Amino acid sequence: MADIEVHGAETEGTTIRSLRVRFQGTAERTISRETALSWLAGGHSMIATSGSGSHRTRGLALERVEVGGEAFIRTDTRLQAADHVELPGAH
Repeated sequence: MADIEVHGAETEGTTIRSLRVRFQGTAERTISRETALSWLAGGHSMIATSGSGSHRTRGLALERVEVGGEAFIRTDTRLQAADHVELPGAH
């Protein structure tokens, strides 16, 4: 299982379109919402992160939350039918 840092999110209303992610020691890349949900279902840890190197701030974990049989990505685990990701403030 990988520890994936999430550095940004592109949203459309209350839905995440894509996430900017990075595995430790690799270049940042963009993944789709569907890929993120698949990785979360597979047991990967996705951590909201700001900054880089020694100035990195780790925030809350992203969780896959199911509401009415549909999956959502949330950092607060509320059972709401919407994506919600809070990134930490940088140093």
